[in-house]
Amino acid sequence: MQKTSKRLQRHTTGGDGAELTSTSVSGSRGESRSRITRDHFSDMPMEERTYRCTIPLIRPSKLTTRRRGGVGKELSEGWCLNFAVGCTHGCPFCYVDSIHKRFGASRYGETVRRRWGEYFMVPENLDAAIEKTPWSRWKGKEVLMSSTHDPYLPQLADKTRLILERALSAGVRLCIQTRSCLVLDDLDLLAEHKDLVRLQVSIATLNASLARKIEPRVPPPRRRLDVLRKAKAEGLEVGVIVAPVFPPTRLNSNGWKDLKALIGSLAEINPARIYGESLHARGQNLGLVEDALGERLIFPEGFDSAAEHVFYDQLTKYGLKGRWWPERG
Repeated sequence: MQKTSKRLQRHTTGGDGAELTSTSVSGSRGESRSRITRDHFSDMPMEERTYRCTIPLIRPSKLTTRRRGGVGKELSEGWCLNFAVGCTHGCPFCYVDSIHKRFGASRYGETVRRRWGEYFMVPENLDAAIEKTPWSRWKGKEVLMSSTHDPYLPQLADKTRLILERALSAGVRLCIQTRSCLVLDDLDLLAEHKDLVRLQVSIATLNASLARKIEPRVPPPRRRLDVLRKAKAEGLEVGVIVAPVFPPTRLNSNGWKDLKALIGSLAEINPARIYGESLHARGQNLGLVEDALGERLIFPEGFDSAAEHVFYDQLTKYGLKGRWWPERG
């Protein structure tokens, strides 16, 4: 198994100053800044490339309320902070791949045509972008970190720490969205600025067998529950995105029972907010999910509405606050 240095800087640039350069690596990588390992990475080849990111790093985002001109997801005040293309989690249900395949080839090259989870790019000018971003411009504004990748991928965790140090010291408010346990390495810094941070963790299921198929390189669900417990113990505001809620599968034939068990476990933690969303078709994701599960997905009629009903019923049962994100019409 290859080891990852504390600062993973394996991207090279050609003598002609080309913005995109390529190197192929095979196998899995260890986590940086953590004892957590990635033995559960698949052996698929991963193509890593670089690109030049736009400065400033903070950009407008539609992942905000409709009142702010967004899509109705309360994850920011209309700003996001992304600093990679692709995501090594490789969750087959992810919606982001459809965005890269539709809009990304002109900027990032044909690498985004590869299968989701098999391409990953970190900006070659990321250090300069962190240095040159005028963080104080967003003082007091909430920014989502991140909307197109997990900020706590092992290849990014050290850069994430640098960004946190700059943004939080400038008074930027952050909604940190992750499926990784590596965020625990930064609890000291986040707790120091707890009035500026809300930490959200995504969990799709408590069914370990299903989770291994749909989140092949992500820590198990119950370890992510532990992240929430530890963060809350440090005084952080924590939230959860319960997504995506799946229709019945061979591994999880009673999805409603699973959803109820997950919300029941969350009730013990009492997060400030719980969001829920069912699995939606975006680009190639349903085909990738079916490949991972080895079966065809069948959505019962009215599935999204039924999931919403169960979600709100369980929130009411436990006195929890939250919102369901319905399929767009």
